[in-house]
Amino acid sequence: MAEYYQDQSHGFELYRDAAVPSWRPPQRGALGALLAHWAVHGSQPALVAVPTGSGKTAIALAAPFLAGASRTLIVVPSTQLRGQTVNAFRSQEVVRRIGALSGTTSPEVLEVTGRLASWDVCQPADVVVALPQSISPEHYGEHNKPPTDLFDLIIVDEAHHAPALTWRAILDHFGEARKVLLTATPRRRDGKRVPGDLIFYYPLRAAMTDGYFKKVDARILPVDPSANRPEWDVSIRDAILEELRQPEHASSTLLIRASNRSRVKELVQLYREGGIDVEALTSGLGQARTAQILDGLKRGTIRAVAVVGMLGEGFDLPSLRLAAYHDKHKSVLSTIQLIGRLVRSHKDFPQPSVLITVRDADIYPALKGALWDLYQEDADWSFLLPEIIDDSVNQDRADRAFTETLADPPSQLVLERLRPLVRATVFEIENGWIPNFADGSVPAGLAPGDALRGQHVLYSTVTPNGRTLLLVTQGVRSPRWNLDPGLDTPDYQMHLITYTPQSGSAQGSLLLVNSSDERLLPAILLAVDDALNHVKTADPERLQRAFDTLPRLSVSNVGVRNTYGGGRGSASYKMFAGSGVDRGMREADTAQAAIGHAMAQVSERAGSGAYNSGFAVEKAKMWESRYVPLREYDGALMDFADRYWSLAAIVAPLLPEVARGARLESFPDSAIAAIEMHPLLLASEWTTMDGLPIGRLDLQHVPTGNEGQLLTIRAVRPDTGATYWSGTISVQGIAVDGATSGLARRGHQTPRSLADLLSTRPPTVYFLDGQTVNGATIYQSPSVQRDLSRWRPSYLDWGATNIRKETDKSALVAGAGKSVHQTLRDHLMATESKARRRWILENDGSGELADLIVLELHGTNEVRLDLWHAKPASGATPSVRVTDMQVVVAQAIKSRRWLTDRGLWKEMADRLSGASTPPLRLVSGSVSLLRALLGLVPGHPGWALANRAFQLRGTVVIAQPGLSWSQLLAGVDRKSLSAIQVRDLLAVFDDALGALGDAEVACAP
Repeated sequence: MAEYYQDQSHGFELYRDAAVPSWRPPQRGALGALLAHWAVHGSQPALVAVPTGSGKTAIALAAPFLAGASRTLIVVPSTQLRGQTVNAFRSQEVVRRIGALSGTTSPEVLEVTGRLASWDVCQPADVVVALPQSISPEHYGEHNKPPTDLFDLIIVDEAHHAPALTWRAILDHFGEARKVLLTATPRRRDGKRVPGDLIFYYPLRAAMTDGYFKKVDARILPVDPSANRPEWDVSIRDAILEELRQPEHASSTLLIRASNRSRVKELVQLYREGGIDVEALTSGLGQARTAQILDGLKRGTIRAVAVVGMLGEGFDLPSLRLAAYHDKHKSVLSTIQLIGRLVRSHKDFPQPSVLITVRDADIYPALKGALWDLYQEDADWSFLLPEIIDDSVNQDRADRAFTETLADPPSQLVLERLRPLVRATVFEIENGWIPNFADGSVPAGLAPGDALRGQHVLYSTVTPNGRTLLLVTQGVRSPRWNLDPGLDTPDYQMHLITYTPQSGSAQGSLLLVNSSDERLLPAILLAVDDALNHVKTADPERLQRAFDTLPRLSVSNVGVRNTYGGGRGSASYKMFAGSGVDRGMREADTAQAAIGHAMAQVSERAGSGAYNSGFAVEKAKMWESRYVPLREYDGALMDFADRYWSLAAIVAPLLPEVARGARLESFPDSAIAAIEMHPLLLASEWTTMDGLPIGRLDLQHVPTGNEGQLLTIRAVRPDTGATYWSGTISVQGIAVDGATSGLARRGHQTPRSLADLLSTRPPTVYFLDGQTVNGATIYQSPSVQRDLSRWRPSYLDWGATNIRKETDKSALVAGAGKSVHQTLRDHLMATESKARRRWILENDGSGELADLIVLELHGTNEVRLDLWHAKPASGATPSVRVTDMQVVVAQAIKSRRWLTDRGLWKEMADRLSGASTPPLRLVSGSVSLLRALLGLVPGHPGWALANRAFQLRGTVVIAQPGLSWSQLLAGVDRKSLSAIQVRDLLAVFDDALGALGDAEVACAP
């Protein structure tokens, strides 16, 4: 009969006098919090978070005494921790040493090592210790599950595993039992919430102050960027060997961290070559061998171990004082766990803890910020660790406290885990209007259960102060390729409507709309007191101002819109991407254009990383590439509102010489030259109801003599000349049906009105005076500008190439590496193409058209020609050498004439047939069809390209593996003569090519 903890003869006393028992502060606080929690909340899980090494075992040992438990279940995640826990409960040595237990008896402890055939074996036990896979009701059938009252106290160690199905089933099944969840890591790696109330958290800062943790000396070794990983490994090993020679590390254990099993083998061999006997500890070892190694580590007979993961959660190894961090983790949590094993204090091992790694590029983007700080050379890790862990716990607490002020959600929606993306469509509020949710109430029609265009509201609430209306809607998602509802799945969308009231005479009110469902949004805004009738689209100049006031680090993406009626071959919208792209945009890119959108990396705050921010003029949108807790969302948008209305001087505006759009107040008086469908609709799958692509509809202006606020337009079918749709477009960019309404459809989705599509993707209206209107934005006619060109290079894989040998013959003679031509052929052969027909040709030699030619047929009237010019490098490694570029640039400039010369096809025919030199050699493609296209097949004149009208698009490519683009950029920045000359060569080539085709360069990074 289990009765040890109910029998007072065990001699347990929580407090006797000031000196005994000698509980540590985290233990005393946790036990007091447990008593307080049980007095009010009973069986509600209690989460206790204390740093590893500050006394978590004693809390677990004392809990059954405090609860007076008849039978306690201890759930642990690993066999190593299970064995430690069984020994701790059988001996009760920890609480006896503290002075809380004076008796000599101990509880009856049962260690469960597999599935139980009968639950009766638990009846005599006071304590049952098991892994979740052995004890969880999830692994037992309906007729052999344990009695729900078998345990009256459940203790879950390493509780950050608790949300897993098997762990959670234990908590749910024994519903009336008291539950204690112990963890040193209160936040799960996957972001899921650990169940229960966090009743006590002992900050890591306090553990440091109390001496439970010690400082870790981080040795970040400098590395040569040109060195390889084996050389870095040797550097780490040699530094570790130097540490092991120090007298203070005579009793230290070394942990070597690898990323996979093969790396473990490499590193074990490397350290053995250095005279260190290292054991490999991976999941592939058998249980007996694993236990043997762990026992050797504890007894000190094994001094070094190479691992992939960690030394099992909860595994205590006080002698661990050295870590060779060869392969960095990909998460902050795993990094913290590794360092956490070094920071534990122990009187028998007072020597310093040292971690050695290299300053390489293996810092993953998701870890910038907190983890980046950990890898700094002089980082105070004893400060950084508590800052990261304690702050995350405090944030979790703040998130939960905030969501408790909101309406209760359904069980499947956990509000404190919501992370909205910071983005919005921006509207200025007119005439002092206040949205109807500003009083804290959800508008009629948006309550849970209300229907919205085929969906329904799952949840709705208003944040404090009436700032944001939050909706979660549920609909159905159907695969486009399946007409049966059998694969339909629930589809959830979050919508946030934020009101930023006026503050100050110079600052107005904004309505910021965050929703990804364009079909549902009009219904939501209609319920918000018909919001669209009380707002106007954001001012493009203020939108730009809000962007320019950010601490911009680097511009990564810029879009510009042509502000004139585009002709053949001129794009209406162009996008440019790449780090620092704003510094490399050419005059040809920005002439007669205005900024349409931009994206930049901005600094969040000193030392905490960065995120991307952007704006889109025509859509009146702002966005940031960060997901924030719900409690921070209002503040993020209020910050944007302050920047939007700010009058502060802009120190470094984006592309100051490029025109800006302005808000359209009224349409120009000038005549309309053309109305062009939005590019995304031109290339979309939307069609009329009888299958005509809507991109083929001709948008025409219908003059009314009263075009100030509205333009009347119609969409005419090209096949019949009939009007498919007519209506108006307002200065807000909103299209409304007129005399003729029309529908559009995509696949088997519900048809959508053409007016709705034109409102979502507004057409571009070109006026004869040079002004252009897109949506609610007007662009003024800019002046023509001249400037040097900039490039966006492509980097080929030159790793196996002898970059000093251009041809196959020269490379063969050298006997080392592929030729430059072979690398280009391999690249072009591997490049995917959507062309109907494609040929790769080689024409190397004196008077060549190009070293390599790519000819593609994309349609009946579209031909593409790519001319690749290559030259070898004069040095063995990429650099910036003027001599490498002079000849190839000259050849590229001269070859541009072939893009407009109708005699090209005759010349290619002569070279293919051998009538002219150098010969044209076929690398890939159909030779018979190529001969027909070049007019070499008698009796088929209609096949010959020389006899056909088509649109030729071309690209001239310079391929120079000896050019290092990063070194070129650095050289230009420091005004190196060779870099300036190479830059100017490229500028001359690009200017010479002009509008005849595209210019590209393929080089080394």
